Amino acid sequence: MDNLVKFPKAKRIIPANAISDVTRRSVNLGRNRIQLLSVNIFLNILIFLLVCIRTIVLTVLLFFRPLLFAVIQPVSGLMLIAFIVCLFEQPHDHRLYYLFGLASLSSFFAMHLYDGLLVWLSRGRLVTIFH
Repeated sequence: MDNLVKFPKAKRIIPANAISDVTRRSVNLGRNRIQLLSVNIFLNILIFLLVCIRTIVLTVLLFFRPLLFAVIQPVSGLMLIAFIVCLFEQPHDHRLYYLFGLASLSSFFAMHLYDGLLVWLSRGRLVTIFH
């Protein structure tokens, strides 16, 4: 019986003035605290607006991605084929195969930068967006 916890039999009586006394539990809201609070509210609203704009831009870019890539991927492939053909067929005309090579490379970089922008806007969670 020694290991039992002994509960008190009678309730403690708390004085009424101790319950209504809130001076020790209140927070002193001085002038500096109110100014800091308004700055935090402004920053939270600004962060919320930036997240909303980021989400809208990401949605628009994700909508136009298939349309853009349906044009860029065939152009990139055809320019690469034209670059290889011109490299072997007309090696003396530098302008021609430089043009096709730069067009193919620039379209590849455009696709890469577009996907990089999507990953940056989604903060690396693009895989969870697509699945």
